[in-house]
Amino acid sequence: MTLAKNDVSVPVFEIDQPASYGKYLLHNRTEILVHLRALLKHRTLVSVYLDEGKQFFLSSLLGLDEGNNQLILDRSNQPESNDAALKSSRITLSAPLDRVKIQLRLGGLSVATVNGDKVLVGTIPAEILRLQRREFFRVETPQAQPLRCKLAVATHSGGNTVVDYPLYDLSGGGLSLLGPIRDAELFSLGELFHDCRLEIPGENVLSINLRVCEILKIEMADGEQQLRLGCEFVSLPGTRQAFIERYIARQSRERKTYRNEIA
Repeated sequence: MTLAKNDVSVPVFEIDQPASYGKYLLHNRTEILVHLRALLKHRTLVSVYLDEGKQFFLSSLLGLDEGNNQLILDRSNQPESNDAALKSSRITLSAPLDRVKIQLRLGGLSVATVNGDKVLVGTIPAEILRLQRREFFRVETPQAQPLRCKLAVATHSGGNTVVDYPLYDLSGGGLSLLGPIRDAELFSLGELFHDCRLEIPGENVLSINLRVCEILKIEMADGEQQLRLGCEFVSLPGTRQAFIERYIARQSRERKTYRNEIA
């Protein structure tokens, strides 16, 4: 997977903020291994951040060698990504696990061969961060009056075009967009889009910055295949964060009320 260089807004990792997030740190080895095994079992995509988060690539946990206190990561298919990972002495892994954010810090990676394949190997850390907060809860957006997002993307001709996609879901940390499969070539992992327009029917139009974290091809209920873009908010002002969280809370209450009425 391709190494991405973030143009702006280097990530701020919660694991580096013990004053605010220290209560979410796990130091018990048994608990740490439970969460690492879960990442392994579910084949969860793991973001591997290098150089204080200025570069990253996507990987997955391939195995745990508990006897030698090692974890095994899939290599990138881009040589420059692997070279950068081997040179980095400060590596942050971040992954979602059942609506919980998992973060861990590695002091370095090395190359090993397992079953004939080259892999990345690091030391199982003495602590990990397990963070569950309300901004990581997602709600699917209404289909009758879908939220929409407009963003300007570069074309192969060198110009720009504005695409307008409905939202699939929304959280305080980001959103997912649905678009035609043919548009997949317009996006790349880690790409940053400024001044996107998030349109909420009957509410506001919010200007937001989005970074692409996931590019998937999914099959809808009717069998149609669509592009799904998972994006995170970048440098989202507190007032807009609060507005989005209020919208999510309201949608959750309305859905709960509806389920109770038809039960």
